[in-house]
Amino acid sequence: MSIVLLRLDDRLIHGQVVSGWVKALYATSISVIDGDVAGDAFQQSLMRMAVPEGIDVYVVSAENSAGLLKGLAESAERAIVLFSQVEDLCKVHSATGLFVDSINIGGVRFRQGREKLTDSLFLSPEETRMLLELEEAGVEVEVRPTPFDKSLGFPALVKQSSQIGAKTEEDV
Repeated sequence: MSIVLLRLDDRLIHGQVVSGWVKALYATSISVIDGDVAGDAFQQSLMRMAVPEGIDVYVVSAENSAGLLKGLAESAERAIVLFSQVEDLCKVHSATGLFVDSINIGGVRFRQGREKLTDSLFLSPEETRMLLELEEAGVEVEVRPTPFDKSLGFPALVKQSSQIGAKTEEDV
């Protein structure tokens, strides 16, 4: 079946993924594309402990993900692929096409320079621009934390939040 969900969520493997998405999609594997986790054996072991027995877990950096993604796209596995960084997701998409036609956004936490789009989604203007470019390239980008939530189209959400092109106090 290949890649059944490609998800942007800076928490990577957590309850919504394991108890929601894995079950709803009958996933047989979870791949984490993250350089920090790929270089940290302890974090990898914690993530593997959170996943039910029988679900394979792969962890690679964005730079080393092309072979894994190609293999998953051509396999009989039902794979969930997780990214924590917008930049990595877009970089890998540019290099490989990601072998998917839609991207799910679960959550990205607040940090300096990011603006609120939903209670669980904060993006910088640059991250928003990168995701909108994916949408323009024909990749559907949806915001949906769990499979039981209503899907929100990313461009409509951005338009609603007026994040792109909104005037700041300095512009006035």
